[in-house]
Amino acid sequence: MEFHHGLWNGVSALYNESGRQLGEGNTRPFMLNHHLPAETIPCKYKGSREGRAINMTALRTAMQNFDAALAITAAVRDLHLSRLKDSKPVGIWDLFIISRASIALVAYQKRYRGQAIVQQSVGDALASQFQFISGVFMICRHMMENADPAIVKNRHVEAEALYAYADEHGIFISFNEMACAGSTKKIIEFLNFCNVGARQAEQDLLPLSDIVSDPENWYQYALATVELDCFIEKERALRAGASMVDTRDIPNESAQIFGALGAYVRRMMNAGSLNDDQHRSFEWGALARQNRILDMLGRQPIGKLPKKHIAARLA
Repeated sequence: MEFHHGLWNGVSALYNESGRQLGEGNTRPFMLNHHLPAETIPCKYKGSREGRAINMTALRTAMQNFDAALAITAAVRDLHLSRLKDSKPVGIWDLFIISRASIALVAYQKRYRGQAIVQQSVGDALASQFQFISGVFMICRHMMENADPAIVKNRHVEAEALYAYADEHGIFISFNEMACAGSTKKIIEFLNFCNVGARQAEQDLLPLSDIVSDPENWYQYALATVELDCFIEKERALRAGASMVDTRDIPNESAQIFGALGAYVRRMMNAGSLNDDQHRSFEWGALARQNRILDMLGRQPIGKLPKKHIAARLA
């Protein structure tokens, strides 16, 4: 799943307790998108979202669980920041890792063989957090794919700037022309919470062990999936840029960003021989990474990655 679909796509087709898919209308792969009926209204907020349809059915469930989503985000954020060597403001690479680690909570729940309790559906609180944090993931991913100067290094980016970037580049607009639901104020509040956090009342703190049976193994799984994606996206960008000559070669700049983020993640994980694969083939590196992930999930390794899967991921 991690190589073939990617983490977000791999879990977006799952259902929450309310019977809705986590990815809603954006569920990938599209063959699994059930296009569930929803109440929609035109968005009243200025910018790229104005006048576009927003999903009120999903928004109501998400907002009912907003505080719980903040508690989950705080738990993921605090664990990640505790592994960093300095206490500087959260950088944009760290925001990407926090967003992907949150998505990995869902994937780990469903794919880890040692998970004590695996329910058929994803809890509404975790599903809501998935929807909120996916916006952070999509902003960071767009910056990396387009080699935006803001993400060249792991610098701090204010919540208002993140919102403005998403609005300018249409990140709030889905492939079916629907818009991300929620007020501008609430979206910026969540982005700011990811950036600076907030110490909550003791009763609101959430131990990650309430969600996954082995938080440390989940965190290493999350790091491994980020590193795998960086490895794939770097290769894809390099292949796209091989035949391009331009004043600003975005694919090669993007490859450098993914490579730098991958190296940053490897410093936080026990990557072993993955550091020594520069003279190996892409196929070898991808298989080694996927098998490392399968080992963390308590699953059997695979012998190869089908060529059609490799071609699809690099297309």
